[in-house]
Amino acid sequence: MRLSEAAVGTRVRVISTHFPPSLQNRILGLGFVPGSVVEVVREAPLGDPRVYLVRGKMITLRNDEAAMIEVEPIGRQLPLSMASIGREYSVVDFMGGAFFMSRMASLGIQKGSRIRVMSKYPLIALVNGRQVRLGMGMAEKIIVEEV
Repeated sequence: MRLSEAAVGTRVRVISTHFPPSLQNRILGLGFVPGSVVEVVREAPLGDPRVYLVRGKMITLRNDEAAMIEVEPIGRQLPLSMASIGREYSVVDFMGGAFFMSRMASLGIQKGSRIRVMSKYPLIALVNGRQVRLGMGMAEKIIVEEV
């Protein structure tokens, strides 16, 4: 997967970079070297650019630059938007504010809820036995762990 596809709040490990020679040294100098752990911290209101935590430094990259960095997720926690169809997950955290939290509560989604992804586009999930349709923006803010 590409760094530009990683959801806010996730941690990934750099596998490789695919930059033209004119940018390669700059990006490697910022810390995006194979093996480095990167945390996606936040994104601009329209999604571009995004802020990453790399080796203790906050770095901003545009999505077209981040798309040239290949990464893999770290650990078992991932955003619901990256969950596999048919598998069961448990909600461990949320990355949203008060309005988002109240919206999730109205859908019956809270920490500890069991979720099974039925389809991706649109994202339809069974939440505690009830079918719920979520936008990908919402799904990116729900952090789950496979059960």
